[in-house]
Amino acid sequence: MNDAPPPRPTVAATSWQAVAAAALLGGGCGWLLFAGLDALGMPAPQLPIVVTFAIALFALLIGVQAVRTHRLVQVRREELPARKAVALLVLGKTCVLAGAGLAAGYAAVAAYFWSRQDAMLPRQRVLSSVVAVVVSVALAVAGAFLERACRIPRTTDEDATPPSER
Repeated sequence: MNDAPPPRPTVAATSWQAVAAAALLGGGCGWLLFAGLDALGMPAPQLPIVVTFAIALFALLIGVQAVRTHRLVQVRREELPARKAVALLVLGKTCVLAGAGLAAGYAAVAAYFWSRQDAMLPRQRVLSSVVAVVVSVALAVAGAFLERACRIPRTTDEDATPPSER
């Protein structure tokens, strides 16, 4: 008879393959949107700076939540209510994927307009796209930190450190 407790369910961290897929999808959509509009002879829309500010604000809020969650779960070793823990984990995973997709999409827009920088409007599009890439990467990093902060720390029984070194 096996006296071992049943394994605890776990959720794996967001894989690099999922992040790469989100980046490929975002980059492809960003490039196709502007290339399609150009091919149809339609004017390319101006990238609104308010969206970049919104992403930056959201990245900041997610980063603050990651720090708070880290202090609560990892430092103080307090338990979060199950629903809140799952919600924070899903939020972190979503931010990682959304940040990667947005960063790649904005990078594709910047690359698309890079060769047209002699005109003022494409130069502004490149500059605003680069800023959006930076804040989108910040969103992905904040999401990764939030996801990591949600990990349940090991108990002393599961600690791999030898007892003489604890």
